[in-house]
Amino acid sequence: MESGPKGLRLSCSTMSTIHYPKVVTYEVCIHPEGAPFPNAGFFEATFKKRFPSASMSILDIAMQPEALKKKLEQAEVLVTSPADLTRMMDYIPNVKWVQLTYAGYDPLTNYLKQTSNFPKIKITRMGGVFGVRMAEYVLGYIIAHERNFEGMREQQKCQRWNYEKFKTYRELSELTIAIIGAGDIGCQVAKYCKSVGMRTIGVVTRERRPRERSEFIDEYRLTSDVLDVCGECDVLCNLLPSSPDTIDFYKEECFRSCKKKPLFINVGRGDAVKSETVIKALRNGWISGAVLDVFNQEPLPEDSELWNTPGVTITPHNSGITTEKEMVDLFTTNYERFIRGEDMKYEIDLAKLMAKNRDS
Repeated sequence: MESGPKGLRLSCSTMSTIHYPKVVTYEVCIHPEGAPFPNAGFFEATFKKRFPSASMSILDIAMQPEALKKKLEQAEVLVTSPADLTRMMDYIPNVKWVQLTYAGYDPLTNYLKQTSNFPKIKITRMGGVFGVRMAEYVLGYIIAHERNFEGMREQQKCQRWNYEKFKTYRELSELTIAIIGAGDIGCQVAKYCKSVGMRTIGVVTRERRPRERSEFIDEYRLTSDVLDVCGECDVLCNLLPSSPDTIDFYKEECFRSCKKKPLFINVGRGDAVKSETVIKALRNGWISGAVLDVFNQEPLPEDSELWNTPGVTITPHNSGITTEKEMVDLFTTNYERFIRGEDMKYEIDLAKLMAKNRDS
């Protein structure tokens, strides 16, 4: 007898009938930011410990192109980034499933716009690991904004004690946050905001049935009501994914509708709003600040006007990171489901995505 996935006891005859698909990944693709993890062998070692009979090849990007191509042609399962996947499509004829190393998959969306002959493969993304970190990020910047931590830091640099300037601020329980894109991560953000007494509005693309609603969201609204929502909130938090429906979602009229001059936080996707729109909103006083973690072009170019615009806080797309352990845990869970023929976690609905692209 031998242990199969999750310690399932299998006879020798049963083991011989199980097919463990060959896995291929670039070493640099194991890290969501494109750099190898400190322990480059961790991914492979953890996978092999759980599936000793399975084969995994971690490819070095420095390999000769022909050698890389040969390895990719043997792959049945591929672990890679969305951008690298689009470059590999001609070299993976036997791949049945791709595990992406990012939650977002903008390059794949763009690739699908240009092709009508995408292979019938399953694609899963990273998920379930960002909520807490991104909620901490959002709440942290709300507190920093309301208490004007940056202003106090500037006063310290000048060795000034200005009690009068900083003695007035709102309690968080007085604030309303509008979470545009209230999915799993958005609900986690709502949970953290509710913990300090904030009112939460979750903005979604379709009506939510009672069993789909989060206890941490006080009110659900539709994206078609976004102008009204903008007029009610003290914090406007974008968590929309990138799709044909969400590109340039925040037009001027959205910010013009912001009666309470909210703090705008973008931890969703950079293409949801144009830089010039954010800058105009700040200069016209429609919003009181902008915390931006995502951008149309990353890294943000040095000549971007955002760097020097008063009221803008820029962070290097680090509001929600992925650890090597989280990545390998999700992959091994999905690998087990894949060989069992079960639904995998965070599978992308390619048919729906392609249909949206056709309609856009």
